[in-house]
Amino acid sequence: MIAYNHAWLKNLLIRQDVDNAFDEGYITKAEQDTIHKKYPVGFYTPNIFIRIGLFILTLIIMLFSFGLMVMVFLSSVERVLGGLSIFFAIVAYLLLEYMVKTKKHYRSGVDDALLWGSAFALFAGISFPNSFSDLTNWIIIFIITLYGSLRFADRLMAVAADISLLGILFYACVECGSTVKAIAPFILMGASMIIYFGVKKLKLQETTLHYLGCLEMISITSLISFYAAGNYYVVRELSNSMFHLNLQPGASIPFGWLFWLFTIITPIIYISRGIHKKDAVMIRVGLLLVVAIVFTIRYYHSILPIETMMTFGGIILLTVGYILMKYLHEPKYGFTYKQISKKHALDKLNIESLVLAETFAPGIEHGGTKFGGGSFGGGGTSADY
Repeated sequence: MIAYNHAWLKNLLIRQDVDNAFDEGYITKAEQDTIHKKYPVGFYTPNIFIRIGLFILTLIIMLFSFGLMVMVFLSSVERVLGGLSIFFAIVAYLLLEYMVKTKKHYRSGVDDALLWGSAFALFAGISFPNSFSDLTNWIIIFIITLYGSLRFADRLMAVAADISLLGILFYACVECGSTVKAIAPFILMGASMIIYFGVKKLKLQETTLHYLGCLEMISITSLISFYAAGNYYVVRELSNSMFHLNLQPGASIPFGWLFWLFTIITPIIYISRGIHKKDAVMIRVGLLLVVAIVFTIRYYHSILPIETMMTFGGIILLTVGYILMKYLHEPKYGFTYKQISKKHALDKLNIESLVLAETFAPGIEHGGTKFGGGSFGGGGTSADY
């Protein structure tokens, strides 16, 4: 399904682990070069600055090309705009396949721009000329982004597919009546958790080796969406604007205390579980959502001026960070402040064995298979064996 060369993708993962081993001083430069030669990668992947430049340049070319097409049909543009968008999306996608298969582009900026440009043009061509419902639009987005994620292992496409799936569930709840709308936050929370734990199982499958980056992004998105679905601010303001509750300032939503409790407790659970499971992603998401707690409380309850709260918050964070840096200077309980090598998809790779195998491999004869005298049963063995 994936468009990129599978062997090169595996070699790329091996190279990343070997580069980390070299950075940590476990192998020498000569051993690193030997393994790189043994596992070649033919992708064109420039550095991040060139990638950004190529992305912007490709988008500009695509916009000018589409504008030129529109100018050709300027007299009847309103009638043919949808068809032009779909045609442009098909051309951009074919060019994307060409750049990946023939020119070997891999996260070069060009393939990123073509992927997103073709996806947006396809959605615009299908949706804009028609009066589709929000539910239908989210279904279209989900199909497009799911295909883009599976075909090109694009992480942002995976995030968009996850969000669009939740969008489908939300608008399906909206169309199912007031009772289902009332429990929509809990449905979205349940869906987010199902996605999160499903992704954790998929990470253990060998077939998802090249999608680990996408799965990691979906895990982060699911943790955030689980919290957002039960956050008091999100539930109250979204319900007030979409479901026309007409709440007055200071008025609460039904079961408001439950959403307040969820808003405050969930980030704490994330952090504590992350510490218990040594899960850095969950810890970081939990720390990020602590900011959401402060924002939500501050939005509805003005305890101190915002400048004073930010000052005190900064002082507390700096103090706690400094204490932890000093305390974890040497590893304790599985945590450390010291920089360690990154964990890649092949984190179970035995670097020492790989180095020994590639550096001290014995010579291999290429003369074909040679059989012996065959004095016993003609099987190729002789009495001297």
